[in-house]
Amino acid sequence: MTKLWEKNWKLNEEVESFETKDDLEMDQKLVKFDIYGSIAQTKMLNKIGLLTKDETDRAIKGLSEILLLVEKDKFRLELGDEDIHTKIENFITEKYGEVGKKIHTGRSRSDQVLTDMRLYTKSKIIEIWGELLKLSRSFYTFSEKYEFVPMPGYTHMQKAMLSSVGMWASAFLEAFLEDVYSIKVAFEINDKSPLGSAASYGVPICIDRDYTAKILGFAKIQKNSLNTHNSRIKIESGVISGLIPILMDINRFASDIMLFTTSEYGFFNIDESLCSGSSIMPQKKNVDVAELLRSKIHLLIGYYIQSVSIPNNLFSGYSRDFQDGKKPLFMSLDLASECIKITNILINGIKPNIYNLNKSITPELFATYNAIKMTSEGKSFRDAYRIIGNSKKYNKPQNIRSVLNESSHLGGTGNLGIKLYFKDIVKEEKILNIKSKEFEDAIEKLVYGR
Repeated sequence: MTKLWEKNWKLNEEVESFETKDDLEMDQKLVKFDIYGSIAQTKMLNKIGLLTKDETDRAIKGLSEILLLVEKDKFRLELGDEDIHTKIENFITEKYGEVGKKIHTGRSRSDQVLTDMRLYTKSKIIEIWGELLKLSRSFYTFSEKYEFVPMPGYTHMQKAMLSSVGMWASAFLEAFLEDVYSIKVAFEINDKSPLGSAASYGVPICIDRDYTAKILGFAKIQKNSLNTHNSRIKIESGVISGLIPILMDINRFASDIMLFTTSEYGFFNIDESLCSGSSIMPQKKNVDVAELLRSKIHLLIGYYIQSVSIPNNLFSGYSRDFQDGKKPLFMSLDLASECIKITNILINGIKPNIYNLNKSITPELFATYNAIKMTSEGKSFRDAYRIIGNSKKYNKPQNIRSVLNESSHLGGTGNLGIKLYFKDIVKEEKILNIKSKEFEDAIEKLVYGR
């Protein structure tokens, strides 16, 4: 394939393979987004008088043809292709003439790929945002259903105080709703159009960046052309950092599941379809899925370190080093999406083992409860604390449910505020639906003119 930059020399084949092989695989993810950006650029060039209506129609017809081929998986990058931008431009030029060479006016492959990545990332964040809210709904249902099932609470991995399955599950529910805010921040920092910044310094013609930003569905323009490229991997790292809290919470949930499904605890029964077996021990049912969920935060942190490290010590302006920022971003987005979906399967595949949970409610869990009860008789808490601690006599109440209800402050076992979380979920779903529809409508109008 002819390179866009090719003049009177050829690139060494081994060097070409080194420079493009892995990148071609990642560029395949960007094909339709590159087409969206090219359609926007074509319409803008027509608007400012650099393309005729006939040229614009032919270019958009060619770009739309590629979109159809992409849907049929018939437009694929192969070794020898320079990149997605070159392949698309050459396709248009070969089938629709000189207009294929004109649509690159006013942009560089540098802002072209950056536009593709911003659009791709936006679509993936919307997907992750939606999956996270689905997961929150599952934890809401679980929390409400088992709100008052007694469960030991632990500190330092030792039995501490009476808790409940509802408190345990709604702790994750609240955590995942907090993680929604991280996703919203990631969405916002990414939702800026870089198109028109060219190779870091703009172009000497009056292109309409407001127009391309609007028709691509971006919330705003990243104004300074140089900063647009200087911030390339900084923004990508910011997106990855927004995913880290999600996998941290999944890690803790998976760790709990691993412990609480052991035969020593047996607090939860897990659907057999979520377990694997041993090649040597016939009795084994292994919760491998939780172990693998538990490990994924470490991979994500690795991708974050890769991403945040690449731009350090680089001179201002575009550098080819930026190419290596694609993989950690793409891997992070895919990993987060997959982990959220699998966690949703897991929470829907477990049930409390009521017998084992009740058996685990042993007298020492009520030491603090007994001490606080003594304060109602006039003793100071410190005196009550010492009396109970020294006597080592812990009275276990007959009615455990009533004890759960006595912790009636907001966030206590008797007042978890679970229904308030449902209101938060519905509110966040409305916000997501607005953002998602705005993006979908912009792309629909861009491509199909409606």
